Amino acid sequence: MKGLDLSEEFYWEIVRPILACRFPQLLEKHAAGLIGYGSDVLGYDDDLSRDHEWGARCYIWLLDPDYEEYAACLNQAFDEGAPILYKGYPARFSVDDSNEVLVPYNGKTNIHHVAITSVSRHMRIQLGLHTSQLSIYDWLVIPEQKLIEWTRGKIFTDPIGEITEARKTLSYLPEAVWRYKLKYAWSAFRLLYVARLTDIRGESLSARLLINRMVEKAIQLLFLYNKRYRPGTYKWISKELAQISPLANESIELLEGILMEPCVTKAVEQMESVLARLVKQHNDMKLTEYIELEPPIFYARGLQSYSYINIENALFSSLPKELQHLEIPGSLDQFVTSEHILVWAEHYSKFKPIYSAKSDMERTGIGDRMV
Repeated sequence: MKGLDLSEEFYWEIVRPILACRFPQLLEKHAAGLIGYGSDVLGYDDDLSRDHEWGARCYIWLLDPDYEEYAACLNQAFDEGAPILYKGYPARFSVDDSNEVLVPYNGKTNIHHVAITSVSRHMRIQLGLHTSQLSIYDWLVIPEQKLIEWTRGKIFTDPIGEITEARKTLSYLPEAVWRYKLKYAWSAFRLLYVARLTDIRGESLSARLLINRMVEKAIQLLFLYNKRYRPGTYKWISKELAQISPLANESIELLEGILMEPCVTKAVEQMESVLARLVKQHNDMKLTEYIELEPPIFYARGLQSYSYINIENALFSSLPKELQHLEIPGSLDQFVTSEHILVWAEHYSKFKPIYSAKSDMERTGIGDRMV
């Protein structure tokens, strides 16, 4: 049984009756659903998913005043009423301190997995937001993985509409931020030639690392052009790509072939073929003026066939001045890869000031422009 279906049935058959019996005043003043972290939220859970954070579980969202008044009592009611098992699956859990996750009840700690919160509290703790009106800087620092967690899964009931409205707001990036991320995803391909350059010099490890990076950036472009959030965890990249579009599905085999190709020159040529398909998609979408691929710049030394700078420039010209004047290139999850930062709102939110900060460094003296 899929975890999302299990959790929805658990809500209607166990959680809601407890609410109706103990807190009837909240019956039409709460929302319930399952979003957030977990393969079950995406619908990809299988037998291997059931060792942690999987089972009969859900969120309850209260209004802010009701959270302050009822959260503790509700928690106690669910603690008293939630069974050990529901339909043969875990409904009580123990804390695995070494891995900081919940595992099926193992005779140690014994807790239910009904998270009681409010929409504003949830958005503050999980997304670092203090208002439902997101600024440009909010959009630039919230990782796409966190946005997936908020916009996938299912809302079981929402008579108030607050969580539904929040999910609608987060459903995809604003147009300007989307174009900004596209621009800086393309910028990586200025270095495509380096893969062949290092291979010619016999530095095969360097060449392979560059090719891997190019594949990751091409995947980023595939998600962006199809306006789908990119998972932060590698394990769901293939599954998500396969569902985007026939073109994206075809690209899985092409990109895997690039990674497996023993000849670096051929791998670069195959990457250029993938990029040509993306340029065609760009032109078909009429995002900018028509892009005709140009010869590579001189320091590519003839080791790649095209330059992609004109597509960068066209996207940059389409941005509002607010984004054109930013000194930090790209969104946070385009240049930071650490899970320790990207998972926790209290960490990635700290990066917001770097986007608004202006450098006072001047490179106007003799020799100052040396890199």
